[in-house]
Amino acid sequence: MDREQAVALLHRLHTAQNAFYGGGDAAALREILTEDIAWHVPGNNAIAGDHHGVEAVLAYFRRRRELADRSFRMHTRDVLSGDGEWITALTDGTATIAGEEHTWSTVGLYRVRDGRIAGCRMLPHDQAAFDAIWAHRSPPADAGAVPVSVYHARIRPRHCDAQGVLHATRYYEYFEDAFLGWLDDHVGGYQALRAAGADLVVVASGCEHRRGPQLDDPVSIEVRPTGAGRSSLAVSFVLRRDDDVSARGHITYVAVSDGASVPLPAGLRAIVRAVPPIRRRQEP
Repeated sequence: MDREQAVALLHRLHTAQNAFYGGGDAAALREILTEDIAWHVPGNNAIAGDHHGVEAVLAYFRRRRELADRSFRMHTRDVLSGDGEWITALTDGTATIAGEEHTWSTVGLYRVRDGRIAGCRMLPHDQAAFDAIWAHRSPPADAGAVPVSVYHARIRPRHCDAQGVLHATRYYEYFEDAFLGWLDDHVGGYQALRAAGADLVVVASGCEHRRGPQLDDPVSIEVRPTGAGRSSLAVSFVLRRDDDVSARGHITYVAVSDGASVPLPAGLRAIVRAVPPIRRRQEP
């Protein structure tokens, strides 16, 4: 790939990332990332790891967005290219995290396939400083605080009925995406649960909706745990369009391993310690 093409591709990527990190949707990113993309972040921090597949990479982007409270921005300094499938970008990052402004620099090694980004290996100039900026952050010290997240999305065409209104069966997809965002915010993502030996499966759900959002409407979804048992977690969802409540939902998840229920992973149980217990007779 010649340098002009490489510069244009990286400009598209970083523009889409900055829009997403500022609170936009992921549509532009999905267009430029391959389905099987692999993204590697080194170090000992809250975003480190190997992220495989477009959904995992978008979850990683979402994690950075929430940690930086939508203040994270990328600033491209230079792009290097050659005859192979890899291009290199020298990039500065800025963000305000926990009230403190930060700046850092990285080298990004990007693999290109058919005009899209198929892989990235990030190399911070100062790994220790990068780890400190994106450090694992403990849950709030207030034992009475229930961990809540707000997920932002835009209604997509494939989710609408013939009238251009969000289809009644599609609310649960937005609730599930919002719950994955909650896991990113508070327990290090769904992969962290699987690493602890448990999957979460849905055993009960419900939704009441009115004044459904329409095609391309921006919506927000508040995610709030409402009950926890030995192996189960009940979660409520409030979907809003502007300031109006469009839907309220509830889902109960159970932690399972090898087809049997298991205790909630310790990290998840610690996060929801302030959530009221689910009565034993309600325990799945």
